[in-house]
Amino acid sequence: MRNMANYLVSLLLGLLIILSVAGLPVEIFGYTKVFAVFSVAGISLIIVLLSTIAMKKKIKITQLNIFYFLFLSFYLIDFSSLNNLWNIGFLCLLSLFVAICLLQHIHYTIIFKCSLCATVLLTSWGYMQYFQYIPSNSEHFLLTGPFHNPAVLAIMLSLLLGIVLNSIILFYNLLIKNKSFLILVVIIVIFCMPLFILTNARAAYLALFISILYSLYLRFGVGRKKAIYLIGLLPLILISIGILYKLKPQSADGRLLVWKISCKMIQDKPLTGFGKGGFAANYLYYQADYMRSFASPAERDLAGSTHLAFNEPLRITVEYGVIGLIIYSLFVVWLLFLSPNKKSICILFKSLLIGIVTWGMFGYPDQVFSVQTLWVVAIACYLNKIYGSIYKHSTSNHIFPKIVIVVMCCASGVLSVKLWNKWTVYHELYICLKTHTIQQSSHYSNMLTLLRREITNDISVSYLYCQLSRIEHQKADFFYMSSFLEEHFPTPGLLIMKGDYLKEIGKWKEAEEAYKLASDMMPSLQIPRGKLAFLYNEIGRKEEAITIARNILTEDVKVYGFDTFNLHRDLNRIFEDELK
Repeated sequence: MRNMANYLVSLLLGLLIILSVAGLPVEIFGYTKVFAVFSVAGISLIIVLLSTIAMKKKIKITQLNIFYFLFLSFYLIDFSSLNNLWNIGFLCLLSLFVAICLLQHIHYTIIFKCSLCATVLLTSWGYMQYFQYIPSNSEHFLLTGPFHNPAVLAIMLSLLLGIVLNSIILFYNLLIKNKSFLILVVIIVIFCMPLFILTNARAAYLALFISILYSLYLRFGVGRKKAIYLIGLLPLILISIGILYKLKPQSADGRLLVWKISCKMIQDKPLTGFGKGGFAANYLYYQADYMRSFASPAERDLAGSTHLAFNEPLRITVEYGVIGLIIYSLFVVWLLFLSPNKKSICILFKSLLIGIVTWGMFGYPDQVFSVQTLWVVAIACYLNKIYGSIYKHSTSNHIFPKIVIVVMCCASGVLSVKLWNKWTVYHELYICLKTHTIQQSSHYSNMLTLLRREITNDISVSYLYCQLSRIEHQKADFFYMSSFLEEHFPTPGLLIMKGDYLKEIGKWKEAEEAYKLASDMMPSLQIPRGKLAFLYNEIGRKEEAITIARNILTEDVKVYGFDTFNLHRDLNRIFEDELK
């Protein structure tokens, strides 16, 4: 029974990796960002229940286990909103972390084969988008896979390819015994690499490169050769970063601008930071202040509507202060460089983790649930492998395992109910929005009830509620939600919508302030300045309106879409005589 449970748990762990990139379930609101939350969390809870059968007979708690559990808890969870879908998903991952640490045996061969399947699945999805057999999930990018952004597709491919390539490096002597399987693995790598290159994602390239070098270093480096190896790697890495910068210099400059403004946030709260979610809640206000005061023309053109730091240590410093950065650094340094275990399977887990850490220097791993899944699973499997090797604290009391089983079962039950409740809401929202436009949805009987239940738990749901309350002219609800979003997730689009409503009800001054703030947040965005021109024209400030209109119509446009076309058409029509 126990052996069967071990086998089944290993199979489910492999299935969990596949589901993290499978794009299922589809019929949920905002599926490209949250599908992995539902699928991974559901499988995680099943694994937790099965682990109560397959756990070790003698449970040992180590200081290391406690430290990692606490670190992941504060890293993943926003304790101010535990009913948030992502927090429920992260709580499921934490339960999975505990379960994996306590497993008696894990069949890593099964997990590796499932990782191969996930790699092929994700690559096939990308090829089908590239050759336009299936649509992309973004109007701006051709390749996204099941995700909303090509960067997420790229990093998941990078991490999965890292597992495959590093397995060849570390387990070549075993793989060569089954040549047909080794040939299959090589064919899969050859099949996947062209699509990975087509993603044009520099950070993902670097993550795979560093992961392989790290694996080679731990596998073959010894003594004095390690020092020579490290010295030789440094210029190679620097040259690689320089080459990757040249691929998309404007994008890199945009990230440098984000980091520059983020440093000003750190100066204001250096020790404790702004708290979980504090970067997204405050960054655009700091960017608006910087654009008003210090920005060069090039920086004004680069500034975008972002809530991402594109650097995990920087985000952690903004949200948790220098104290948080020190703890994160200790976590990474011990795990990757000071941990004593040199077994091949442990090196494989660590190479996966360094890939995530590397991408975190330029990306946003905390915002990608699939990446967090691999992060938690890799750490838990690593701890399971070195279990009891350091800081042993025996728990010979036979009652303790029973307590652990009861706690895990209770936690799984509670989280299952919460996850099911979320599923019903997100599924019904999907059905409603699929069969109705946003304007029609405001008359759908259950829509506003569903949204009111979720408005403080999900930013995308809150934004939808704000739009619907605006359409329905529910003044109190609209201003309550707009204030909530301005505090937690401000965007130029939100401020434009608020300005439009304020203008409708005759609050000219407040509307002007909203449009100006939206423009300061993203100076290259023409819509808020166009709205400002229309407002000034209506209230008699003709000269200011004409000046703004002339600037908009004569400047270069960063992204020319239908909104920009309509804006230019309306400006030319309204100010036709003045602009001659």
